[in-house]
Amino acid sequence: MKDTKLSKLIFLFPLFMLICVTAFAQEVNKAVLPLDRNIERFQSEVNWINAIARNQTDFPIDLIFVGDSITHGWEGAGKAVWDQYYGNRRAFNFGISGDQTGHVIWRIENAPMNKIAPKMAVVMIGTNNGDAPADTAKGIEKIVSMLQERYPAIRILLLEVFPREEKPDAPRRIRNQEINEILRRDYSEAENVTLMDLSGLFLDENGNIPKDLMPDFLHPNAEGYKRWAEAIEPEIEKTLGPIPADPPEAVGYPRELERFQQKNELLQQGNVDVLMIGDSITHYWENNGQEAWAELFKNHPAINLGTGWDRTENVIWRLEHYDFSKVNPKLAFLLIGVNNSGSSEPINIGKGNRKICQILHKKFPAMKVYVQKVFPWGQKDLNGNNELRKRINEAIEKEVADLDYVHLLDLSDCFLTPDGKLNTEVMTPDLVHLEKAGYENWKNAIQPYVDQQ
Repeated sequence: MKDTKLSKLIFLFPLFMLICVTAFAQEVNKAVLPLDRNIERFQSEVNWINAIARNQTDFPIDLIFVGDSITHGWEGAGKAVWDQYYGNRRAFNFGISGDQTGHVIWRIENAPMNKIAPKMAVVMIGTNNGDAPADTAKGIEKIVSMLQERYPAIRILLLEVFPREEKPDAPRRIRNQEINEILRRDYSEAENVTLMDLSGLFLDENGNIPKDLMPDFLHPNAEGYKRWAEAIEPEIEKTLGPIPADPPEAVGYPRELERFQQKNELLQQGNVDVLMIGDSITHYWENNGQEAWAELFKNHPAINLGTGWDRTENVIWRLEHYDFSKVNPKLAFLLIGVNNSGSSEPINIGKGNRKICQILHKKFPAMKVYVQKVFPWGQKDLNGNNELRKRINEAIEKEVADLDYVHLLDLSDCFLTPDGKLNTEVMTPDLVHLEKAGYENWKNAIQPYVDQQ
């Protein structure tokens, strides 16, 4: 008899354990658990935070956006709108394509979030979760709580999950609506959290998503981002005030941090008389221009601070964050603006050049600053397609005209034939960058200014 009872217990024990494990598994909400997703985008964001945190008083973060690919898309389809609304608001885009709530939770735990102190966060996450709507809502709520714990004074603008799929009866559309219903219940009277429903921005009168706002019925296009920014602007103004008057081109923004660090280490070694500042055209003194550089600066130690693809705002950030304590340069040559030309108004490019000059003068009051008008690029005939360059250079000239420490240089003739066309013997095939002969011409043009310092 005892053996029979024991046999039954042995038989029933695994079944009991299975029931317990199953019940436990059902109770665990994966949407609130951190999910490791240490991808390149996240590593870049961490580097970005670490870089700006070097001197937080010069570059505070006031506004962060937290989310998935829809938020990430401010850097794609929404870039022009981002520049307009957030480009000079010290904003940080923490959105990463493919993220679920668990990924965001993990990122907040593993990024150096203690190095920044944002005043406001815009949060929209959840459409990628495969969990039950109630579980996803809990994941969203945990993200909000984590931000509040790290930044007790932060104001959070929590956006309901955007509609997706074309028709109102589509399964994932309904699922997102169910998540939002829970958020409305839980955040109806929350302190320092404002819940906003922006779904109406992306729906027609029948509740369908028009393709001319969300081409894939998930991600907004440029018009969609414009509507988004306009809708939340009144809420952002309550915390951060109106959009500052300075254009994004005149506000610092970090990029290419590895090169920044390399140059910063060189500056800390001292012995620099001349700063060469600009984008890839300046950067490539280190390539096609090596021989000309060696000749130009054989008696005057110089450092090449040019960085490929830089815009005025990137140069501003670098100058604000370099450690110049070991150097006292006498001259600076600035050439910047080509990379702004595709999306910036000429007047804003001019304001960016002005801001750079002001930063240089503040750091080195006795230094001469030579602003070089933007070189000819990408067109054959100055009387036709070069109208944009003409307008940019007129704006630069206007913006620096009253700065008595600035000397304006027009070196166009170095790169043109006598009839005003680009000289293909000194330009690379892309008609933007310079061959060795181009750097030789550039050297000859600025040699007198270097030698007279």
